[in-house]
Amino acid sequence: MFKKKLFQPLALTVLLATVASQQISVAQQSSAAGLPKRLSDLLQPKQDELLEPEQAFRLRTAFSNPTTLVAELIPANGYYLYRNRIRFAVKNSNGVAIQAVRLPGGKLKNDPTFGNTETYEQPVQAEISLERAPQASSFTLLASYQGCHEKTGVCYPPVTTELKLSLPPTK
Repeated sequence: MFKKKLFQPLALTVLLATVASQQISVAQQSSAAGLPKRLSDLLQPKQDELLEPEQAFRLRTAFSNPTTLVAELIPANGYYLYRNRIRFAVKNSNGVAIQAVRLPGGKLKNDPTFGNTETYEQPVQAEISLERAPQASSFTLLASYQGCHEKTGVCYPPVTTELKLSLPPTK
């Protein structure tokens, strides 16, 4: 990836070579009218640059009650998550186990890699039911998920995030 300062002389050289090869004349003003936009497009950083995984797919958690954790997965604009690649597990459980994970249905997509599969283009909430021992106070949640950038078709390898969570008090 070029830095902007290094890219500008190269872009100008490419643009000048393009202009020279087209031999723009006064009679061709309609094609020359697009020249400022093409120059601007060459000098601006690409908007299709991929985000880092933690920016492309964010995770937030909150307890809705002492035995239910809500994990919200948030794909960035232009990204999507695979429903069947979302998984949760516990580590250092100290008396905490996952009973069930509920995810809403996703949008059906004919994916070139995985075929027909459900995806999420918008934030999605996973409801995680927990079984907990009376003395349990904390645990580590392992959240694993995978997604892609829609426009470029680039898919990220599976991402695993560890979150150390404190359990809310039981009533």
